[in-house]
Parts: sequence; C-alpha cells; structure tokens
Amino acid sequence: MMASGRVVAGSSNQHQVEVRPWDPTSPNAEDEFQKVVELHRSNKATLGHLPFSAFREAGKRAHLLLGFVDGAVRGYLLYSTPRHQTLKLVHVCVSGDARGHGLARAMTAMATDANPARAIMTAHCRSDYGIDGFWRSLDMTPVGQRPGRATAGSTLTIWMRRIGQLDLLESALYDSSRALAVLDSNVIIDLYSSEAVERPDRQESMGISADWLDDLVDFAVSPEVGVDLNNLQPPIERQRVQSGIGALVSLRRDGAMRDTAEELIARMPLELVQKDPSLRDDAKHLADAILAGADYFVTRDQNLLDATHGWAFAEHGIEVVRPVEVIQRFMPPVAMSAFRSEQLESVGLRWVQVAEVTRDLEEAFLDSAAAEKGTAFRKQLQATLAHPAVARVEELVDGRGRRWALLGTEVADKTLSVSTVRVGRGRLGATIAFQLVRYIRALALARGARTITITEPTLGSTVGEALEADGFAGTPLSVSLARTPEESAVAAVLDADDVAAYERRNWPQVIAGRDVPVWIIPIQPRFARELIGYNDTLLQVREKPALGLAREFVYFAAPKVKRWQLPARVLWYVTKDDHADERRSIRAVVAFSRVVDSAVMSVEDAVEQYRALGVLREREIRARAHKGEVLVLRFEDTHEFSRPVGRRTLNQLLKKHQITTSLITMRAAKPGFFDEILSLQRDESER
Repeated sequence: MMASGRVVAGSSNQHQVEVRPWDPTSPNAEDEFQKVVELHRSNKATLGHLPFSAFREAGKRAHLLLGFVDGAVRGYLLYSTPRHQTLKLVHVCVSGDARGHGLARAMTAMATDANPARAIMTAHCRSDYGIDGFWRSLDMTPVGQRPGRATAGSTLTIWMRRIGQLDLLESALYDSSRALAVLDSNVIIDLYSSEAVERPDRQESMGISADWLDDLVDFAVSPEVGVDLNNLQPPIERQRVQSGIGALVSLRRDGAMRDTAEELIARMPLELVQKDPSLRDDAKHLADAILAGADYFVTRDQNLLDATHGWAFAEHGIEVVRPVEVIQRFMPPVAMSAFRSEQLESVGLRWVQVAEVTRDLEEAFLDSAAAEKGTAFRKQLQATLAHPAVARVEELVDGRGRRWALLGTEVADKTLSVSTVRVGRGRLGATIAFQLVRYIRALALARGARTITITEPTLGSTVGEALEADGFAGTPLSVSLARTPEESAVAAVLDADDVAAYERRNWPQVIAGRDVPVWIIPIQPRFARELIGYNDTLLQVREKPALGLAREFVYFAAPKVKRWQLPARVLWYVTKDDHADERRSIRAVVAFSRVVDSAVMSVEDAVEQYRALGVLREREIRARAHKGEVLVLRFEDTHEFSRPVGRRTLNQLLKKHQITTSLITMRAAKPGFFDEILSLQRDESER
C-alpha cells in the first residue's frame, strides 16, 4: 500500500482498495455520507452510539476516512485527537463482505500518517463484543479496562499502539549499548503480581529485578504481553500487573512481525507445536524481540525453550534463556579496577589481532544508530591495517566467540592515536567501556607514549562518556600520560577530595605527601584474589565470570569503626586462609584502593544492596555483623603492588610509625606510612 498525499491505494486479492478523507464539499459528499450512515446502522451492535452531527463535524476536520473497495464505500473510520499526543479511534467499521482485504489497516495507516506528531493510537471497546482479534490485527494491545456506560453494566477494554516518532524512553532503549533482554509474559507476571497469586517459580524471575543488573541490561516487553495479560484473572491482579509494566519500554511492532513469527513456527519441531498451540502466540513475542535486535528473550516456558534450542541464536542472533541464565551471564565482576591483561584472560576474554575486515566484524561493530555506512567502516579499519609496523587492530572476544570490543591504535611521535574504539552492542556497555579506557592508558604507557588522542570518527556516547570521565578532554579528545605526577601539576591539589579527583582522572598516578586518611585492612587470600585481583600464582582462574571488568567494589566488616573520614586510602594486607597451613600464608601488603563511601547498615540491607559487588556469601556477611549490623566500604581504583611488602619490612614500618604490629583487625595509619609503602615501589621501578 502506498501513501500519496491524502490517498492510500493498493490491491488485495484482485480487489482495488482506496482510502481518502470524506470531503463535505465534493459533489458526491452526500451520497458518501449516506453510505457511512448505512454502514453504521448495519453494524451498530458493535459500534458505540454517536449522533450523525458528530460524523459531519469530524468530516470538517478530515477526521472521517472512507474506505473503498473497487470504487464503492465499504468502510469508514472516525477518529478524534482529544489530547496532544493521542489519536483515538472512535469508530472503525468495515462491511462484512469486504473484510479480509486489509481495509481497516489501510484506514488506520492513513489516520496515523495524517498525524505524525501523535505518539499513541487508542480505542475503547466493550470486552463482551468478542472482537479482540480485530484490534490485534491492527497491532493494538490491551493496556487496561474501565467501566462502560451500558445500563446493565459493561467493561471497556483500552487498546493502544505506539505511533509516530520514538519517545525519549524508546530512543534510549534502541540507542543503548547495553544488552537488550525482552521478557516473556510468564516472567512479567512473576515480577508484578501479588503474593496472593501462586507462582511456584517466582523466585527465579525475581532475581532479574536486582539493582546491579540496571547498568548491564535493558529490559523491555513485546506488545504481545498486553494480549496475554488481558486474560489474567482475577481483574485486580490484571490491573496490578498492567500498572507494573508501565516501568518497562514496550517494543515498537515491526510490520514484518507476522511473517517472522510464521518463519519461527515453521522452524520449531512440528510435534511440539501440535502439542502446545500457545507456541504460535509465543512466536509473536519472539518475533518482536528479534526485529528489535534483542540479545535475549527471557522465559520460563520450557516448551518454548525446547522448541528454539540449538537454532534461535545461530539463525536470528537471539538467545532464548531462563531468568537464571541472564543472571549468570551478567553476574557482577569483583576484581581490581586497574587494568591487567591477566584479568581478562582469567575469565576467558582475550585480545585477538584483526587481519582483515570481515562481514561478521562489520555487523558486530557498525554504528547503525549513527547511520554509519559499511564502506566507511571498512575503510576506517583498512587505513589502520595498512601500517602493520606501528598500528594494529584488535578485538576482545570470549570463549564463545562473542565480540566485546574493537580497538585500532597507532603510535607515532610519543602519541598513541586511537582510530577505532567501540564496544559491542549488549556486551556490558558502560562497564566494558570504562575498562577499555584503562586498557588504552596501559597500552600507551607500555608502548612509550606520553599522549593519547582519540581520532575515532564515530565515537559512541557510551565510550565518549567513559573517556571524558577518565580525564580526556578537547577536540579531539586527548590526555597526557605519566606514571608519576609532576610536582607543579599537583602543587594546588592538597585536600583528600581533590587528591581523589586528580587520581581518578590521571590513572595510574598517585599523589604522595598529602593528608589523606589511611587504613590497613587484613584480608584472606581467597577473598583477595576475587576482590582486589591479587594473584599469588596458586590460583590462575578466578571463580566469578567477567572478573576484572568492574569499577567499584565493596568490603564487608564488623562495624567497629563506624565513622570514616572520606575519601581514604586502604592498604590491603593479605593474611592466610582459614585452616590453611602457615606455609601457605601470604602476610604482605599487596595493593591499595580508594574508599569512596562507608555505611553501617543492617545485614539484610547490605545483602540486598551490595552482595553482588563483594565476595562474601550471606552467611559470611552475617558472621561479621555485630547486633545485626555490618560495615560496608565501597572502594575503587585498586592498584596492585609490583613488589608486595612482606611481614618483616612491614613490621619495621609499623613500629616506625607507632602502629601495632598485630593486624588481626583493620587499623588506622598516618599518611606518612602510606608514602613509605609507595616509595618502596618507586625505588624498585627505578632500579
């Protein structure tokens, strides 16, 4: 069907279909109007009452559309625009013998095209009319109910469809570099129904409501969810769930949904489809997700999981998974922020050199949101690949071959130029971007560069924000590098807050000789390996997935010191594990971090808010509590010492600074103690 001015025309099954506004000034206006009256009278059983004067008034505003089949008026659509953003369908009527030709869809398409500034199209229809299928055929979904006007009592279902330009929330969703996970109706009901509704596996779904997932995954729903919820009983629960999903973005329905759904059904095992007819409705959910470019479709429907196993990802790039699998995919990392390549390798991530620009590489990193052309992307990478002596292109991949990041760099005249820097869509977004910036800094220092300049022509907002947060500025974005700060540059950086801000933006520099509070915290090796990235060669592979990609972490302790002066430095003193032989003890200061927040709270609140960013299990957190409360320290920018300070040297320094040598619990230290520990590292680096 093509749109031309105010007329939509097309053909269906050898019949000519045309739509145009009723023109009260045309020679045929009265005959056409009488046809509308006849259609209304013939179908008044399922059309709301409306005086004919309202029809004429709508016609004057071009809000009365006529549908023609083979030149005869066979349908009409009357709509209003009661609010700034709303287009309301008052009547949609097609004669019985003209149905099936797409006339209703053509009329709604014209109404939509004539009102490009409208955001939603709505219709209110009695629930007992039994014509839900008609509204669904127009890609409308039920979003609520309200009382009708019938004397005997009636209920109106409110149908809705988003139209026009994407709103702010939709734009944010489609532009996001985070993973996109579309939730099935069974998960939605788990999340938003009350405890009065028996949901045996509810807890599995509830896991995806954890706050830590917000920065990693965007959750959305298919418009088809509204159809499923329309059948949820009792009505009070239906209203509760419909209200709850208002916090989620509903995907825009693509015109190709029905064809895609049919393709999915055809691909499913026939015996499963015959056994479970609801798979046909599930296919619509999944088709919406695929056409929106989702990474995951999250469901507890085992039949759907079985029906799509082994081919959904390979053929459509989407993983159909249970809620627990999403949680496992994105379990928060708990390691040191300062980049080390070993951290990436320890979780199955590795940098692979790119020798040629393949179609798969292009599909993974082409910036479609910025309308980037494939030819421009290929030329950009090829320009870097053309200088193998000083430049290289590499991608960060995991053991499953998924692409996390792409980086093109070249060193010349002590400057590392970054011609390409991108994060793969749905691959930890801002988190991987932050670590990518740290990797670029480390790479530049390793290659002898003293300046980094970002020349990437299509710089995504996620990476751009990470660069600016890390101190890059100007046009193009640039930063100067140094392992230690110039005294003149930090002469005015005196108080603890300014020191923290400087060090955060000038990693890996550390300012000594400042009055920044210092604490020594003992930590067992098994926790140090996970929490601060310490590797004593006894453990090569860390237990938690995505380790090394986090920015902030937490440490739980007994609340003996409740008031912390912040920001502060923490020196991590690694002791020995419980029940371990003394010969396996470490007993050395191995790293330091910056504490940015502290709080004493109930164990329940600590577990709820921060457990995912620490390494203790709930029972271990409770063991550290006193009267039901625990101290939570949030820290960042961990630096592991290249030369751990062993027990003998440490004891000498502790005595020198009048600090007890018994480090069973955390101890306060003077800034001068930290400076001496730091000087040992600098002395080593100068040898």
